[in-house]
Amino acid sequence: MDFGLSEEVTMMRGAVRQFVDHELLPLEREYNFDEIYLPDERRNELTKKVKDAGLAGLYVPKEYGGPGIGFVGRVAMQEEIHSTLVGYSAFGKPIYEGLFGCNAEQTEEYLIPALWGEKKVCAGITEPISGADPSMMVTYAEERDGKYVINGRKIFISGADKADFLLFYARLKGVEGRDGVTCFLLDTDRPGFNVERRIETLGVPTGSGGDVPCEVSLENVEVPADKILGKPGKGWDVLQSSLGGVRLGFGPRTVALAERCLKMARDYSISRVTFGRALAERQAVQWMIADSAIAIESLRWMSYHAAWKLDQGLDARTEIAMLKVHGSETLERVSDRAIQIHGAVGVSKDLPLEQIYRGARADRIVDGPNEVHRVVIARNITRGYWFPGY
Repeated sequence: MDFGLSEEVTMMRGAVRQFVDHELLPLEREYNFDEIYLPDERRNELTKKVKDAGLAGLYVPKEYGGPGIGFVGRVAMQEEIHSTLVGYSAFGKPIYEGLFGCNAEQTEEYLIPALWGEKKVCAGITEPISGADPSMMVTYAEERDGKYVINGRKIFISGADKADFLLFYARLKGVEGRDGVTCFLLDTDRPGFNVERRIETLGVPTGSGGDVPCEVSLENVEVPADKILGKPGKGWDVLQSSLGGVRLGFGPRTVALAERCLKMARDYSISRVTFGRALAERQAVQWMIADSAIAIESLRWMSYHAAWKLDQGLDARTEIAMLKVHGSETLERVSDRAIQIHGAVGVSKDLPLEQIYRGARADRIVDGPNEVHRVVIARNITRGYWFPGY
């Protein structure tokens, strides 16, 4: 396994780090940490600066005009971008891999604009009843005169209030289980599509890109048949292909933020003196710092290993499930230790630690609860699909 970065990717990473330090980190002092998305005027200004710096489209494959840095390169970039709470506002998010299944017309209308940030996309999966089990979704699509009429409700759809279109999953009417699930390219301006409310949570998950979860309803929304991504009844395949690359981001995102927490804890423990000694000289604090460093380092290399497997065209679903669990739980523990080391100021809004901690807690639920991912990991091991070292 070779996790080495090319000279081009190394140079790009350095440029991204410089951009984050000079342009993004200072913004955290200007805006409420819970409002990850900046005002449109400031976001447009940042987008122009990213383009001027030659850093636009970092995740775009070569065949679509991008640098084609692969998944390992993506991990390297995200480690830099997500050391700040406003990284998504400048660089955007990688798109769902399932979009690469677009046909020629869909590619021009949806894939290319989404790749270059000209259209914003989110996924419409979770429902009030089905939760983490999409096979139980009850939102249905009924074929009528060459088009589909969709009725139903989705919940916790991150970014639905800002999206131009959704990868929207609905069941073909009368077909049960996974076989009926179909993926539609659903424009949010279609009559009958409504964002009912933005759902306030204890913190914006680090994996949400700053998108606020929403509840949406669909009442007799008509969608042409040519807006189906893939084939009718084959949406489960699109769903599975869409989540791997996106969930890979849990690794580098949580590494970046956990490293930031650790650096803050280290610096504060060195400078803070209590009862005649620096906190860094006390064993209780030393153990917290050491445990955090061990967890971060293991998470980092798990991230690169999963990315390497994806670049090789290998199945990395088990590794990505591990990343989702280990990343969210590592960030929660590391940020908790950093808060403890800082004392009262750690829980204040003077520092970003409290928001990172709240976001990490939400991360344990976002994109499937960690308990579900543990079930997947154990099932793959007991059924002989995967084993450490193989």
